[in-house]
Amino acid sequence: MFTFYRSYWGPLMIISVLVLFTGCASTPKDSEVSAIPQRPAYTGLRIEQGPVSVGSEPRKGKVSALILHYTASPLPAALDVLQGHKEAHRVGVHYIVTDEIRPRVIQLVPESKSAFHAGKSGWSNLEGMNQHSIGIEIINLDGNVHPYSAAQTEVLFTLCADIIRRHQINPTEVLGHSDIAVGRKVDPGILFPWAKLASLGVGAWPLRDEVAQYLQAPVKIKPDDVRKLLAAYGYRIEPGEAGLKSAIEAFQRHFRPTKVDGIADHETIATIEALVRRYRPQTLRALKIKP
Repeated sequence: MFTFYRSYWGPLMIISVLVLFTGCASTPKDSEVSAIPQRPAYTGLRIEQGPVSVGSEPRKGKVSALILHYTASPLPAALDVLQGHKEAHRVGVHYIVTDEIRPRVIQLVPESKSAFHAGKSGWSNLEGMNQHSIGIEIINLDGNVHPYSAAQTEVLFTLCADIIRRHQINPTEVLGHSDIAVGRKVDPGILFPWAKLASLGVGAWPLRDEVAQYLQAPVKIKPDDVRKLLAAYGYRIEPGEAGLKSAIEAFQRHFRPTKVDGIADHETIATIEALVRRYRPQTLRALKIKP
């Protein structure tokens, strides 16, 4: 049986009284103010407390990423697996977004703990993304085949925006499972509305004018330079041609989903360059890529 709570902490009368009497006596130092954790804002989103997952462990560091998945199964099966009771495949996740007409958000693991949702993974200088991230599973049998509903997208945006605000997650660290497990995972899939969410302030997306600018003067660059660009953005790339192809496919799934073929064509290169220019400008200048 689920219990419900809103995504904010309501004001308590006793705290208000204490603040009234102590506020005039002393002013908190800047260091004390910055140490106060941000609380969930009221978003109108109702979160259900679902069955507690044992697919988790104590968190050892700061949350710096938000990872999105699809379940590849309907809600009952997803809830069964994500409770983490299977020792051979112990998994968990912080939140599930359902696929009902009115999608619900179900919490299985508190954000203060690390959930086993990412598996072998990495991004930029981070290794093992479970410890560094919040994970959200979206009920969808295959996000490469089945579109996400407008209602799911709206609920997901509200949830993501609140998580991002509280943990101060950068746009470049709002990622899909396929971004952090290159060649191993393909979720949340090519039909996931990355561009829509980015337009609302959730995640990264290249500026259209900058992509067009790079397309107007296409430059053929070497495979090693493609590898440098992808690594500069954050992708972890295995050695060799196969490793590079898998990384290009992962990038295309997120940022050029109309054609995922692992080929570094002009549009793919222009998109990578526009992204790195927008979000990693110092890195782009340091690369010194030559045609």
